[in-house]
Amino acid sequence: MAEGLRAWPAYRHVQTVLLYLAFGSEVDLELLLADDARQLLVPRSEDAPTPGLSLHRLHRLHGASLEKHPFGPLQPPAGTPAVGPEAVELALVPGLCFDVTGTRLGYGRGYFDRFLAGLPADVPRVGVTFDALVVERLPREPHDVGVTHLATESGVVAVTTPPPAARAPTSS
Repeated sequence: MAEGLRAWPAYRHVQTVLLYLAFGSEVDLELLLADDARQLLVPRSEDAPTPGLSLHRLHRLHGASLEKHPFGPLQPPAGTPAVGPEAVELALVPGLCFDVTGTRLGYGRGYFDRFLAGLPADVPRVGVTFDALVVERLPREPHDVGVTHLATESGVVAVTTPPPAARAPTSS
């Protein structure tokens, strides 16, 4: 999958990529850490004061200072300078599975949904998964933010119907 992403024109033409550090059954993109010309950003889960993700520059895995979150994934340590979402030119997004319209099933805390909703609208959001984990339809909640593309072992493709951005509920 890393080679497929490297061959994708949108990946080749960006300098700053949001990359996740794989956890559990997520696809491991460690091979992309060798892309020395790119600025790689990785998320840190913040539980307080507001639950969500913050972004931090990764100074390559070898020699990088990382800590284990209480739920298991590796992340930059507390106090590492954060980078704003406006720096992201392309976002690689983990998920347990995806559907053909870009709906993502994650671990259920909503951190990536809140983060993705704050990205500039023109930033490609690429769900990274295996072909076998792309299904026809997943349930979608109003707060869910989908991806614009899927990267699998078969390559990178645009989703069939770009998902709407999350919207605040309207009152009647």
